[in-house]
Amino acid sequence: MAYASLKHYKKVHKGICEDNTKGRLAAASALIDALTHNRIQAAGFEGLTDFQKAAVKKACCLIVDHMAQSGAAMGADIDTFSLQDIRVRMRRRKLRPWEAAGCGLWAWLTLLQTGLMRGNLP
Repeated sequence: MAYASLKHYKKVHKGICEDNTKGRLAAASALIDALTHNRIQAAGFEGLTDFQKAAVKKACCLIVDHMAQSGAAMGADIDTFSLQDIRVRMRRRKLRPWEAAGCGLWAWLTLLQTGLMRGNLP
């Protein structure tokens, strides 16, 4: 179950994603579950406060927007690239938590406000 419906994403959030939105909403919800250590699943969505419910829906929509903007590059961290006899090695920079999670800064900050992300984070 996605935390935000397709109708909410299009009518309330007015999101930018136009293709495979339902699939992305499901993927965003799975990412939220991972970031919150399944606390939403344990409590049940209806067990959250109104503020938490609204923030989780908003974060879900923001993640879908982030997925649409990032496209195929989302989560890609190229270390070494070779083409025939040319080899390029890129030094990895330290990723910020929201970059490592692949959810975008605004979704991260929105979820952080809920108190559901406390504890060990990626």
